[in-house]
Amino acid sequence: MHLLYRGAQLGIFGKQEQYSRSSITDALFVYLDGEPEAGSAARLDSHFRNRPLVCLTKGWEEHVLANYPDAAIYRRTVMKPACRFTIPDNMEIPEEYLLSGMDETAFEQHPFSHGINYPCWAAFQAEGSGAVIYHDGEIVAAASSFLSVGKEVELDVSTREDHRGKKLAAACIAWMLQDCMKRDITVHWDAQNDVSRHLAEKFGFEAKQEYSVYWLPQP
Repeated sequence: MHLLYRGAQLGIFGKQEQYSRSSITDALFVYLDGEPEAGSAARLDSHFRNRPLVCLTKGWEEHVLANYPDAAIYRRTVMKPACRFTIPDNMEIPEEYLLSGMDETAFEQHPFSHGINYPCWAAFQAEGSGAVIYHDGEIVAAASSFLSVGKEVELDVSTREDHRGKKLAAACIAWMLQDCMKRDITVHWDAQNDVSRHLAEKFGFEAKQEYSVYWLPQP
């Protein structure tokens, strides 16, 4: 089960709307569970046309394909959660960059929105993990826990566009995964494309399941 969806079920993140035979869970992605019915189908059409949809049942998948034949479909891969990782050699970054754990100063900046799902620095420090890379005093790359559910975290990584192609993301991820190993934290990795999947595999993650994300056409 996706960690974001589980977090919503536990009331930690997002919100869930229950219907008699179905549910719609807004937790970064919009998860459609159960069997589509009049109320949930109407809600989907009126409120979630500009959101990424994940169908957790065949009934919802058939509903989306039948009613929105022009929906855009993207494939993602959920990697098997892990708490032990392979750290590749050659994680060095160019000397003009500085790699650091995400301290309170970096956290308060919420670079690329990292850390926004934690109420404060103390909560992030206790439950999450992350690293950043500075260039000329500015954060240009970051990897951190997007969400914590107990001793499990969802990995999120970002690099400023003008600093890509220099292994900055990999260096941040390596720092974070080493920290998670020390603290026995399980990491979830949801690969949005083949590049992300192959990077995950370099750190020892294994593919668990491919799934589709639907974007409905605008009316």
